[in-house]
Parts: sequence; structure tokens; C-alpha cells
Amino acid sequence: MTWRHKIREAKARLGTLGRNEKGSITVETALIMLVIIFMALGVLDYGLAYSRNLELANAVRAGMQYALVRKPVDGDYSAIISAVNTAAPVVTAGSDRQVTANMFCACPDGSSIDCTGTNGQDLTCTDGSLRGAYLEIKLKETYAMLFAYPGLDKSLNLSERVVVRLN
Repeated sequence: MTWRHKIREAKARLGTLGRNEKGSITVETALIMLVIIFMALGVLDYGLAYSRNLELANAVRAGMQYALVRKPVDGDYSAIISAVNTAAPVVTAGSDRQVTANMFCACPDGSSIDCTGTNGQDLTCTDGSLRGAYLEIKLKETYAMLFAYPGLDKSLNLSERVVVRLN
């Protein structure tokens, strides 16, 4: 057998190899499935973060309901913060939580005013209307993602805020 004959035979084999499509669907499916699985994991991870944020919103709402029934006295918000922490889900590993509550006063036009009266005066705004006393509760939590995504942080900062007028 000559070398020219061997070259022709090799070309013929390569030609049939290029036309052979057996298994190509399996390879394409495997590649597509990898992309779909990674996308599904991302949707799952962000869905869990969204669910966690809803749980935090419910906890802040529970703290506000507690504050409406038992108004804070002399700036003591510990019972309200305790109600929020009791209603909130358990803190997961790798996350931290901060709950704050504070009271402020404002006029109907949105301008702030001091909450404490001076010389026994009632607290009226410059236009003569009564000021409103508001309670604000904030809850912030760092949520640790299940997976690390390229180009994104490993954690999300979740926060909820509720403000209610007490008088």
C-alpha cells in the first residue's frame, strides 16, 4: 500500500466522521442543561432571599402592632425591639441583624419639630396645626447567599422600615 493510498483512506474516514451526527443531540443537551441548572440555582437563591425579606417585613409589622397597643414610654423601645426579634425568623449563619426604633415629631407639611414641649406649651406647628408623633421601626439584615456568583456579592442587604403615627 502506497502513501497516497493511505492519505486517500484517511481523508475518506475523516469525511465520514464529519457527516456522522450520532450523539450530537446528547452533547448539545448536556451543554444546554448546564446553563439551565445554573439559572435555576440563581432563581432559587434569589427566591429564598425574597422570601426572607417578606418574613422580615412581617416581623417589623408585628413590632408596629405591638407598639400601637403598648405605646413606648420615655423613649424605652426595648419591648418593641423584643417583639420584632420574637416575630423575626432565626438569624442564619453568616448574617447579622439590626433592629432600631425611634420616635420623631413632624408637622402636616412634613417639617420636623421637637417632640418635647417648652414651658408647658402644647406642641403646635407654625401654621397652628398640631404636630404628629411618629414611631419608626427599621430592621436590617445581611442575607448570605447559598452560592457565589461571578461578579456579584456573596451577600444581600435586606431592610424593612415601617412608620406609624401614634397620635
